[in-house]
Amino acid sequence: MNSRCVGGLTAALLSASMSLAGLASADPGDYTVLLIDPNVVTDSLAYTAGPPTLNPGGQPGAMTVYSHRDGRTITETVWVLGDPGAAAGAISSAQAATPVANQKSVAAPVGQGGQLITGTSPDGTRSLSVLYFTEGNAASSVEFSGPVADPAPNDLVIEFGQKQDGLIKSQLGV
Repeated sequence: MNSRCVGGLTAALLSASMSLAGLASADPGDYTVLLIDPNVVTDSLAYTAGPPTLNPGGQPGAMTVYSHRDGRTITETVWVLGDPGAAAGAISSAQAATPVANQKSVAAPVGQGGQLITGTSPDGTRSLSVLYFTEGNAASSVEFSGPVADPAPNDLVIEFGQKQDGLIKSQLGV
């Protein structure tokens, strides 16, 4: 399974778990400003952004896939929901359905309820690290995919998540 399929599956699972009632008060707009460029975090120019998807799964937010020149990918998704409870519920549902084999889950110091799930793709061909967290009424999923024997370091995933969280706070005023 390629990383775009896994990232898209994570996005679809989170989108499917959201309540339409919780979206009523979400502010429509261009949520691509909530996506942080991994080149800023890694101080490099090694990642290339794919075209962003606005309102993934029909939900307010944005998603994009960043591809590294060595074949790694980062799938970044942020949804803006009606309230913090809807964001927390969506993340809980997505975590329960995360398509990661050989899972290990640890709390992560990112946003509210930060969780880092690591393991491999279901077919065992890629390493996966998926960070979930909320910030106010925003829910975020950041998925790192790479060679099975060379997963993304947890400290890098957490640093990326903290930068993502900071951007959400500054853009949404939470």
